[in-house]
Amino acid sequence: MTIAGRIIGNGIKLVRLLGRGSHSVVYFAVGQEGQSCAVKIFPAHLREFAVREYLHGHGLNHPRLAPVLGTSHLDELPVLVVKYAKGETLFQRYPSRPALQHERRAFLLTLTHVLDALHFMHERGLVHRDIKPDNIMVDADGSAKLVDYDLSGPEMEQFEQPTRVGTLAFLSPEAARGEPLGRESDLYGIGVLLGWGIHGELPLEGESLPPTRDSLTPLWRALTRPERQLRPSDALWVKHELLRLALETHTDPLPL
Repeated sequence: MTIAGRIIGNGIKLVRLLGRGSHSVVYFAVGQEGQSCAVKIFPAHLREFAVREYLHGHGLNHPRLAPVLGTSHLDELPVLVVKYAKGETLFQRYPSRPALQHERRAFLLTLTHVLDALHFMHERGLVHRDIKPDNIMVDADGSAKLVDYDLSGPEMEQFEQPTRVGTLAFLSPEAARGEPLGRESDLYGIGVLLGWGIHGELPLEGESLPPTRDSLTPLWRALTRPERQLRPSDALWVKHELLRLALETHTDPLPL
């Protein structure tokens, strides 16, 4: 059953389905004055995820983030109104792989924008906890926004029981163990994406990808070290290192 055409809140009209996540369905919508937004609709029994995302996603006012704008409801279902992030998911945007061979400049821009978003969140004591291609919306030129904050929360947040948070292929070792997560755990996900950009594939479970001659290989390996205390934990430093290493083999100006 479709709910396109329904009106929520202060005249926001649901237009078309954008996608389905583990906790919500997402619709493209327009406000009374024609402004675009995204509307996330949660099942009633997952209300706590809507509450968490509002608490941690509201006020993330940064050009590389899509903040939560407000709350509403559709019948008995909790709803979040979120700033619309146009583009495609990262894997959709880069179908020619390895991305760093086919569209190096655009892919570097994507990673730097995600690192800018993480730096903003980290400076506010928040970790994203689910860095993956589906949560990165990318424009044609490589510009990107980091979205979806229902798993986000305070750095090193303690849960009553060990809780594995995130998506399996991009989980840091500590996330897989259900430990509290810090900045280095988000940056591990960046390392996985960088490795994918270098190799064009993700490692199989229990295996690792080989080193390459790409100048970015040392950063990829540093970001994905098993020992969290040996990994970089500063997103801004990682961004600068990414650009510094990229310049070793390319003399054209790179995105900042």
